[in-house]
Amino acid sequence: MKSLVGRSFDITVLNEQKRKKTRFVILAIACILVCAAIFYLGFRWFINRQYDSYQVERSVYVKNGNSMSYEAYDDGIIRYGRDGVTALDRKGNSIWSGSYEMANPKADTCGSSVVIADIGGDSLYIYRGEGTGTGFTVDYPIVQACISNQGVIAVLMEESSSNTIALYNPFDKAEVLLAEIPTNVEDGYPVSIDLSPDGSSVVASYLNVTTGAAQSHVAFYNFTEVGKNANCLVGAHNYKETLISEVQFMGNSSVCLFGEKGIYLWTNMRQPEAVAAKEFEETIQSAFIDEGHVGVLLKKDDAKNIMRLYDTAGNNTLTTEVDASFTHVQICGDEILLNSAESCAIYRTNGVRKFSRDLKSKISYFFPTSKKNYYFFVQDSKIKVIKLK
Repeated sequence: MKSLVGRSFDITVLNEQKRKKTRFVILAIACILVCAAIFYLGFRWFINRQYDSYQVERSVYVKNGNSMSYEAYDDGIIRYGRDGVTALDRKGNSIWSGSYEMANPKADTCGSSVVIADIGGDSLYIYRGEGTGTGFTVDYPIVQACISNQGVIAVLMEESSSNTIALYNPFDKAEVLLAEIPTNVEDGYPVSIDLSPDGSSVVASYLNVTTGAAQSHVAFYNFTEVGKNANCLVGAHNYKETLISEVQFMGNSSVCLFGEKGIYLWTNMRQPEAVAAKEFEETIQSAFIDEGHVGVLLKKDDAKNIMRLYDTAGNNTLTTEVDASFTHVQICGDEILLNSAESCAIYRTNGVRKFSRDLKSKISYFFPTSKKNYYFFVQDSKIKVIKLK
């Protein structure tokens, strides 16, 4: 049997071991918390890092640059004019090109698909990631053309007494014309159409003056089994004394209608329902959109505009002031790009200004690339790939 002194010694040793374990656990937890805090602060710094300069990584010289138009495309851009189109990757390399002859070409892109339509003419060319374009003609002058991911196109055409919206699959020789939607006097004059990325739905805005006052009639069409009724119409709505000048899809199931006074969000293209209406007292200077956001620039005064951003449910996720000199704005992922001929800026969707710079040389376009911190400056005679630093 151990003596009382021996047992007391054992208890003392055990208590000391417990204290050491407790100190170790506390120290380990403290180290983990400190490391987590450092990681969090480092991550926040990384994602919210601000830049004040850039370097030109590459310059590509172009001919007839001032007569060309540009659009964001896949991970790069397309450059097109009256006699052809060229696609450039994020490094400025030409990846494909196609030729045609048009008097008034206008492009629409969706993923790797591109349609070039001769507005006022009757010809279209469709490209799907390569220069071997598929061309065809329609029966009436083209007002607007939109394309889906898989190359299905919606075309708004102007007839002598009415207008027609037609859905085509130019790659299916057996059934090129998928659907045709004639318009009538009661609907009004078509102002804008858009096609969902999956090619299953079309939304159209009409200007109607039959009541004596201008109003907009918006119609929703669905080409799946749900829309197999007369003219594939699944929903409609009238906006009194308001002109809906443009309609755009935000993914396959959400739509934004752009009006004189505000923006109007809809969802569920099988049974369309209004989600939110945002009207503004200030004048809308411009608007921008992607699959997850819609934004507006509102005139505050001669020096500043107010930029507001909303999600697909109509929740205001950002309000900030920006320079009033910017004439172009677009959103890509978590970045908002603004530019004029002499300056540009990048804001993150959390409101942090990533970059702002006055430019020595004028630019016509400002595009993102698929690589972080790399962008396109498009000028009359050259395309620059720049990197922020």
